[in-house]
Amino acid sequence: MRVKNPIFTFTILVFLFAILLYVVLGFWGIGAILWIFGVYIILIVSSLILKKLKVKNRNLIEWTLIFLFILSHFLYYLNWDVSSEIYFNDNENPFVSKNQSFIIVFGIENQPKLENNYFSNNEIQIPENGILLTSSNKEEFKQRYKFPIVGTGNKFKTSHFEQYACYGKQNHKFNYVVGTISNQRDIDYEYRDSIGDILCKKLNKEEIHSNLKSGYKEGNYLDQKDVFINYANLTKLPEGVLELKNLEYLNVHSNKLNKIPEDIMNFPKLKKLSIGYNNINKIPDWIGSLKNLKSLSVNGNNLKKLPDTLLTLRKLEYLLIRENDFDEMKIDEIIKPFKNKGIQVQFE
Repeated sequence: MRVKNPIFTFTILVFLFAILLYVVLGFWGIGAILWIFGVYIILIVSSLILKKLKVKNRNLIEWTLIFLFILSHFLYYLNWDVSSEIYFNDNENPFVSKNQSFIIVFGIENQPKLENNYFSNNEIQIPENGILLTSSNKEEFKQRYKFPIVGTGNKFKTSHFEQYACYGKQNHKFNYVVGTISNQRDIDYEYRDSIGDILCKKLNKEEIHSNLKSGYKEGNYLDQKDVFINYANLTKLPEGVLELKNLEYLNVHSNKLNKIPEDIMNFPKLKKLSIGYNNINKIPDWIGSLKNLKSLSVNGNNLKKLPDTLLTLRKLEYLLIRENDFDEMKIDEIIKPFKNKGIQVQFE
């Protein structure tokens, strides 16, 4: 039997396939359906135009369009399925004695390029020190991973593409991804921070060069009064931040700090400190050395009490302490001395 409208027939088959996608994938299948039918609308419109213009060999043209559509989808899938195969220095035993982490740093001049195959996996050999520098840009890196040893992927966790700022006098920057293989399947951000300091020193000494623009948006490092480093999984302050001697506002909320860094004492002009949503369970007594501090935000941590040394801060005006582990039966007693000094305490 001769098929008069191949595209319409094909569309019916795709409609049935889309229903199957929805049944199998649920919510995500809806996106697949919308994307598929967006393309098929183009095919249907093409068929109607061919019919209206009474183009000869219309069926042949429609079958050709269908073939090209299927071929393009097939090639797209092959490219989408391309992965980065991560090889470590010791492939035979990747879990010996400690967690194994690596960092890939992109856009470093005069460094080897990563494999960027279109239809086959890319082999990534991690050096013994775990630091892979490449002149490839992050857009050339396939962030799908395969490992030569079965089961490695079950213990692997990676960040998405992130940018590290060095601060200091030059404020160099670089793009990176970091990954960790461990039984806990957690990224080792302490490792990332330690490597970040090493790479920043190399950039400062011009031993390596990043293709990202360095410097600050306004002025030099001594002009920087505000620093915001949020949602960066910091485990400590970057060393370069400590050079910003005129800093008045430091905001490092939503990180992985398990204590208030003593390095903050290096900022004698600090007026405002926001360090909420970390893993802090104690405000240290040295906080009393921040004589110019006017505002302290420690919400979203694990605090159970406030130190008396906070009361020695003569310029303190605002204290944000909600979402901690204070005993609600004793909260009035805890905040009363601060209210008596005219300090605004936000607990609820």
